[in-house]
Amino acid sequence: MNRKKWIQLGTLLMAPLVIVLLTRPAFACGGLFCRNNPVDQNAERIIFTDNGDGTVTAIVQIQYTGFDEDFSWILPLPEPIGNEDIAVPETAVTAFTELELATNPVFIPPPTPQCAQRMLSVDMAEGAVPAGVNVYAEGEVGPYGFVVVGSENPDELTNWLIDNGYRVTPEMEPLIDVYVEEGFVFLAMRLAPEFGVQDIAPIAITYPSEAPMIPLRLTAVAANPDMAVITWFFADKQAVPANYGHFEIADREITFFTFGGTNYRQLMGEKANQMNGQAFITEYAAPTSETDFVDPLLQELNGRHKYLTRLNTVISPEEMTVDPVFKFEDRANVFNIHDLSTSQGQYDCERDGSGGIFSTVFGDNQPASTGGSSSFGGRSFLGGLLVGLCCLGLLGLVIGGAFWLGRRSR
Repeated sequence: MNRKKWIQLGTLLMAPLVIVLLTRPAFACGGLFCRNNPVDQNAERIIFTDNGDGTVTAIVQIQYTGFDEDFSWILPLPEPIGNEDIAVPETAVTAFTELELATNPVFIPPPTPQCAQRMLSVDMAEGAVPAGVNVYAEGEVGPYGFVVVGSENPDELTNWLIDNGYRVTPEMEPLIDVYVEEGFVFLAMRLAPEFGVQDIAPIAITYPSEAPMIPLRLTAVAANPDMAVITWFFADKQAVPANYGHFEIADREITFFTFGGTNYRQLMGEKANQMNGQAFITEYAAPTSETDFVDPLLQELNGRHKYLTRLNTVISPEEMTVDPVFKFEDRANVFNIHDLSTSQGQYDCERDGSGGIFSTVFGDNQPASTGGSSSFGGRSFLGGLLVGLCCLGLLGLVIGGAFWLGRRSR
């Protein structure tokens, strides 16, 4: 084999190592929208509207993965509703996406510091109704068959739901008991026979209430750890938590990562955890005149209401022991654009003192929170340096061996 072929072989052997060292980590694009404000895919999303007539409408984005026949969705309601109070908005899917992107917190970074520039240089069926169960409404809407049902006897209600093909797990039963004792009725839905899980769409429910509420106690049965709950309110005033806490994140607490993104989500989780997960942050609150939407549903809501609020939190199932209730008050506007372009010392490499790329690529990938030294930065830097030296040494051995074998083959 001549020298040229050996060099080509050495290059092929080293290609995977070069790719590992030079491939840019994709930490900034975990959602559907690859920018500084991605769509959070691990989140519950609800749009509330205060209708001004003693009713509230909740538009809920239903997320489900599984078989068609296993799908059922049960929602507690404070009072019975009729068929006319349940709808599937035609453009609700695009409305949720546009609304989220329009109100996501956006942090404009300062100029890239020298330490970050050095790091970036290496980047490249239905039965009879028992006497104790009341059916208030039933029918079909969109892809769903639904029933509004209630009872003073939780066991009879649970049995009726199961007998009629609605999935009620053992974990749900004690929670249904609690909601029945509190006087709630239930909207139960399942897919109509001609539809599949690919047809699942957001559902709009209008019900009598002065105060929007999220039934997190029942949600806890199928919730993920550290699940985001993103909630929008179209009303005449700003929405605030009535029985949950409220927290803020100062701009100075934000850390920009060299390879994109910030520590905002981590900070939100930390601050919510300080209140046992039962707290919200106001990410946007302003008159609807400040927004200009493309989606027809959002245009309609904007035209009917004076004010738009977005609240967010991160909460785990064990923290979902109280259903959050919301009220409306006159408060100062909150905008989602945070201009930190003139701020200094907000990059991770300026705060952890570790050299940045190695703590990002070879560390545990937990973002720094508010500054100070990172507990893993020094170790990650040394580990990354050793890996780099080993790769360079291996490259030298391969090239040297190629030349040596090339000379022998003469």
